[in-house]
Amino acid sequence: MIVSRLAESELASAVALGRCSSRFKDLAAPLVANAVSVTNEKWRDAASKIVGRVGAKITGALERNEVQTNLNLAGCNIGDESAKAIGSALAVNNVLKSLSLPFNRISAAGAAAIAEALRGNEVLTSLDVGDNKIGPTGATAIAEALRVNEVLTQLILDGHELDLPKLRGTDPVESLDLSRKGLELGPASAIVIASLIAGNEVLTELQLASNQLCGIDYRGRGTYSVAGITAIAEALKVNEVLTTLNLGYNQIRGEGAAAIAEALRGNAVLAKLNLDSHELDLPQLRGTNPVTSLKLSYKKLGPASAIVIASLIGFACNAVLTNLNLNVNNIRDEGATAIAEALRVNGVLKTLGLGGNNIGDDDAAAIAEALAVNGVLTNLDLFSNSIGDEGAKALASALRVNGVL
Repeated sequence: MIVSRLAESELASAVALGRCSSRFKDLAAPLVANAVSVTNEKWRDAASKIVGRVGAKITGALERNEVQTNLNLAGCNIGDESAKAIGSALAVNNVLKSLSLPFNRISAAGAAAIAEALRGNEVLTSLDVGDNKIGPTGATAIAEALRVNEVLTQLILDGHELDLPKLRGTDPVESLDLSRKGLELGPASAIVIASLIAGNEVLTELQLASNQLCGIDYRGRGTYSVAGITAIAEALKVNEVLTTLNLGYNQIRGEGAAAIAEALRGNAVLAKLNLDSHELDLPQLRGTNPVTSLKLSYKKLGPASAIVIASLIGFACNAVLTNLNLNVNNIRDEGATAIAEALRVNGVLKTLGLGGNNIGDDDAAAIAEALAVNGVLTNLDLFSNSIGDEGAKALASALRVNGVL
């Protein structure tokens, strides 16, 4: 066993072997030679698939019998096949500590090969696969590998280096601020972050505001993906420690907000959540910290916040809140529809302010349908919206059968 581990270590170099006693060297040399042969063959295979100076760099190092501890192939456009070959070499290499592969046209297939290598690698501590095209599938493969690999400490997926021990909780911190990283923290990073915080038993506050966790910036530029937010939602279903989560200014849309809302139905620990630009007090919305009135007007709340609010006052069965003021926000169509669904099941709320929220005819009709079966609400504000004749007719029809409003 000792000799086997020796054969896979840095003592594979001739210099290292020279430090051994003659008897031990005689015993170890054949195994070391075999390990070096296997490892070098993998690296030669990788080099053969990488044209130009990069392949020559690897080949030259092998010919000089150098022990490679750092390999930087940034911007070499190596592609998936070369990434797979590197992954194969990495699986048997117990010397390389740092591997840098940004800007290399690596997709999910190449990332999956590298991820598979990470499962058994016990030496690599730093990996950069940023600015590639690994997508949610590639990021998920890496996240799954990190569940069994606790050696890797630094990982770049989008541009910003993730501190894996802090996210895992093996280097325990109670608060992590990863906000304002912009495009350097995208869906791929969110998937890995989610996977690691799911089992973190120390972290209570996580700041992820002003990034591109959905793949787009505030102007909508980029490619939208809900994968990072749904991964965070899945983490919330099992995390029992996190009390504060800031996801503001990440352009979260309806599907992602709905996933978060669903997770919160089974999570009674998270107390503060920001999805747009204002922090929501979840215990008050749930009713576990009972208040009869909540004023959330003029908070720049968007559809994502409205979807979570609707879920908590409706399906979470808040039995205390009677007055909710959401006037002059920007909950728009998706948010108004979610609120309408909540009104179907909420039997307590009496006053609701939805004025100045860019609500149109379709969502006015959804609210009207809810009012037809809601016998509790007595005061509804809808001033300064975009409700036309069709929406007004739907509301008027609802009022004919609603005996309370």
